[in-house]
Amino acid sequence: MIESLLTYSSVIFPKEGEENSEIVLLLFTIFPIIVILAPIIGYLLTRKWFVIPLLIFVVFTILTFTIFNESFFIWTVLYTILSLIISLIMKFLKK
Repeated sequence: MIESLLTYSSVIFPKEGEENSEIVLLLFTIFPIIVILAPIIGYLLTRKWFVIPLLIFVVFTILTFTIFNESFFIWTVLYTILSLIISLIMKFLKK
């Protein structure tokens, strides 16, 4: 599983007959769960709504250029927006 994640072109352009289920699992289950839980926990610890979305943007941008390819940046933006929405919801719920 890790070997397929570390190849540059395996994210968007899988080889003939190669399963891409690990990437789909990451994109649609593991990363969103992390992005939903991190702002909740982060807001409860720091009481600042912008810290975790900024951290998520930085971490996923680093992942974009180190592990995945440039087309993963769209996911970085989407995960950051999701994190920002969750953080703002937490801010208004905890007032």
